Amino acid sequence: MLILAGTTASGKTDVSIPLAESLKGEILSADSRQIFREMRIGTAKPTESQRKRVPHHFIDEKSISERWTAGDFARSARERIEEIISRERTPIVVGGSMLYLRALVDGFYREDSENPADYTSLREEAERVGLETLYTELQERDPALAARTNPNDGHRILRGLLVCRIRGVRLSDLQDRPREPIARPFRTYFLHGDRRETYERTDRRVLDMMREGLIEEVRGILELGFDERACNALRTHGYQEIFPYLRGEISRERMIVDVQKAVRHYVKRQMTWFRREPRVTWIRREFSEPAEAVAARIEADFQTYTERYLNMP
Repeated sequence: MLILAGTTASGKTDVSIPLAESLKGEILSADSRQIFREMRIGTAKPTESQRKRVPHHFIDEKSISERWTAGDFARSARERIEEIISRERTPIVVGGSMLYLRALVDGFYREDSENPADYTSLREEAERVGLETLYTELQERDPALAARTNPNDGHRILRGLLVCRIRGVRLSDLQDRPREPIARPFRTYFLHGDRRETYERTDRRVLDMMREGLIEEVRGILELGFDERACNALRTHGYQEIFPYLRGEISRERMIVDVQKAVRHYVKRQMTWFRREPRVTWIRREFSEPAEAVAARIEADFQTYTERYLNMP
């Protein structure tokens, strides 16, 4: 299995297409938002032509009204990886979501007993009594989880309380239990370029998304009845900064600056997280280098890794 990670705007998608074609592969998106049909522009999904060239998984498969967590992704991705291998093709996982990739390779907390209806009830309670009240309850019931939870992170607070109330156990205890790593061998590549150029590319990407209609996309999501305060999928950079603008609280110029700043901050977090991961092979690229050339470099290393693994005693 090949994992192609990288910072936002590093060119993962453009590199993944020729890479998958050379390796006779299928791509599994490890982006936490590309699976949602309503979120198109702000998630930088592969184009229709790219998706016709290579089979893709976890693109436009769910609505933002449906549950989708890192555990859900890891469980489903492991199943599809086995299906892809059974077709004698190469699974290529592509994405920059650190949590999703970690859940896939290192294991995940199983949440099979959690009921979406219970989440709805808790959200309604949060609107009545306030999130601060529920956070205080979480501090009493699961202090370890509360200590590593932002008081404004409604999704994490509600999830922690749900486990405490319904199952009578602490979510932090469940998360600390041993997990089952993926059985398949894998090689992870982290694609990155010059930081200044990367920031410039992210700033331009935000402007391009605005021209493509990102604001209208977000307005349409709200008109469908989705509430950004209750829908975890909308609590992501590129979307959550637009809501204050639509409410008339900030100017368009300020909103664009806020989106650009949020994306740059995310790039910094990606770099920091992957520096701490010893199992990653870093792939430095000049953005003038064709995607096919970058793919060829990765393919050559992956072929060497595969041959070495197959020849192990």
